[in-house]
Amino acid sequence: MLKGLVKNTLVRKRITKYNKMVSAKASAYDKWQKNIDKSPVIEAEAPVKYETGENGELIPHKLPEPKIKVVPYAKVWEVTDAKNDDNVVYVFASPKGKLTKRATEVIKQYFIAHPEHNVVYGDEDEVGNGGKYIHPFFKPDWSPDSYLNAFYIGSFFACRSKTVHAAIPEYDNAVKMLGGTANKKNSPEQVGLEASLLSADVLFCMLAIHERAFAKRTGMELPIGHIREVLYHRNAGQDVFYGRSFHNSRHMLLKPVTVSIIIPSKDHPEIFQQCLNSIIETTKDAGITYDITVIDNGSSASNRVKYGVYASRAPRKNGLTKINYLYKLQDFNFSAMCNQGARSSTGEYLLFLNDDIEAVKEGWMTELISQAQLKHVGAVGAKLIYPKTDLIQHAGIANVRRGPVHKLSKMHDNKSHYFGYNRGIHNMIGVTAACLLISRRKFNDVGGFPEELKVAFNDVDFCYSIFEKGYYNVCCNHTYLLHHESLTRGLDNLDPKKMDRLAAEGETLMRRHSHLYNKDPFYSPHLTEDETISAIIPKEDYTPVEDIPYIPPVLHEKGIKGAREDQCLRVGCEYNASMDNWLYGVNTAENLEGYYLKGYSFVIGSDNAIYDKKLLLRLVERYEDGAGPVGPEVYSFTPYIWYRPDIRVRLQDQVNVDLTGYKVKIKKGELKPGFYQIGMLAIDRTSRLKLINWVPNILHVKN
Repeated sequence: MLKGLVKNTLVRKRITKYNKMVSAKASAYDKWQKNIDKSPVIEAEAPVKYETGENGELIPHKLPEPKIKVVPYAKVWEVTDAKNDDNVVYVFASPKGKLTKRATEVIKQYFIAHPEHNVVYGDEDEVGNGGKYIHPFFKPDWSPDSYLNAFYIGSFFACRSKTVHAAIPEYDNAVKMLGGTANKKNSPEQVGLEASLLSADVLFCMLAIHERAFAKRTGMELPIGHIREVLYHRNAGQDVFYGRSFHNSRHMLLKPVTVSIIIPSKDHPEIFQQCLNSIIETTKDAGITYDITVIDNGSSASNRVKYGVYASRAPRKNGLTKINYLYKLQDFNFSAMCNQGARSSTGEYLLFLNDDIEAVKEGWMTELISQAQLKHVGAVGAKLIYPKTDLIQHAGIANVRRGPVHKLSKMHDNKSHYFGYNRGIHNMIGVTAACLLISRRKFNDVGGFPEELKVAFNDVDFCYSIFEKGYYNVCCNHTYLLHHESLTRGLDNLDPKKMDRLAAEGETLMRRHSHLYNKDPFYSPHLTEDETISAIIPKEDYTPVEDIPYIPPVLHEKGIKGAREDQCLRVGCEYNASMDNWLYGVNTAENLEGYYLKGYSFVIGSDNAIYDKKLLLRLVERYEDGAGPVGPEVYSFTPYIWYRPDIRVRLQDQVNVDLTGYKVKIKKGELKPGFYQIGMLAIDRTSRLKLINWVPNILHVKN
């Protein structure tokens, strides 16, 4: 009985300590933002204008700083009637919240530093109970197609006076089209607050049109600025979109089109038949005429016959004109196969489809084409869902620190994620070639798919090249297709050969587009940068990796004594390589920064608050197909605790798994060169129980 009382006391103490740490970690954003609110604004250097002196010399003059005038959304009409003053910047703000104390100064300094921009918007959050800042909306950089679908600009934007007055004629006409008048007689009390908010949306649209923000760019620079800082605090419960949120709208074709559908396929005739039939039955728009080209790189003789039969028997209806089946025995090169299909077809638009795609709703192709027809739009994709589930397979590609990822992969589509990311139409850095539509002219403009990338990242490289050409890529998350890709495919990353190939092609991608390392205009750097976290959430940890201390190793010459190997201790390793690679995207010869490991670990069926964790490394011999024999020596490290609300959401049947994340930095020279298998030790601090488990992941320590 006494023993039980002691254990219960220890458990209560651990849980109390755990809850305090969770509370502190969960409030990290609030503390971070309040520190920013108090910090001074960095002054920008004013632009210089040169005048010619009496002797022909150039005399520099700093341009005057702009004057900031804050205008409520309800009084937009006052600005359109006001006298033009070139040195004024108007900040239009919703009355349903307030600008931060430093907002106007930040905006002023932005316009000083960015003479190329005349219009800018920024990020915002919500004020919760007790004045706590919650629900930050870290917006994408200028996204014209996202804006056309939703007023994601939200609670404030700013503009130079000269641009406002240049756009007034278009604004007046737009307000009249909406049934209103843009003059002083039309006061906010008369038109109602919602109408005045609509006027702000209309004004922003007219400003964007004036800035040619819905046109193809001439370079990488975006025509409208975005300040990646929270400068506005919404009132509790306020809709950030002010009634115009991401929605499922139907679109019309600008004109009749011809489409060539290209489907790489090998030894999957039945799957291809399902794909083919679904296309025919769901494509009934009179404005679409299409043909299909199947690229086969080596099916068996019997399957070749089946492909031919299915292609010949498919009914030529609903716009389908012909099916070409091209067979050539060759090594797998997805890029080459797609390019071959493009050369062998004649459609005005090219639609690349995996053979395991199944269309289930009429009108999906019309939606994709309606976006691709816009002159500024490049590649267009659709939301992909796993069959017989509501789990998302693809809702657009984001480029995080370690490269391109499918954010929201395996997340449920029955709810809206991160301000409508899986709803409506969004500009993205890329979309998957499992379903990718583009005009032939734009396809040729970027030279097709990169045949240097045979298996992986070829669609990402293609989309990066399109963006670099000045086009905007689009993902239509208001429509969806089924993707019969296996839900367990991710387990392939435990195969060392596949991991090596994937790493090599990933490095090729970064080498070809090095300026995009850890950069994505359409995915904020304030959102989680971890490729293994599917949820789109603000960074769980606002402590930079650079500020996490190095952890010295503890050597256990004869292994971990008294520990029991048990599979109930789960370990996930999400990164294990050099600090250089993590920070800069390259491996330097010196590895000056040492090594970095991160992931998660939890004990199934136990209260995880009672455990302390130690990351383990043990030296192994490395064989071509994996790890070989291990020695008795083990190194342990006390990890930095990483708050993981995403793990809690996924493991709702487990207890106290908010703090299951770990991060470890190891200095160069602390470990001798070799291959180290990664493991975890869980120590129950309310008993003598010690659990241990090892995973296939290997850390390669170099000289």
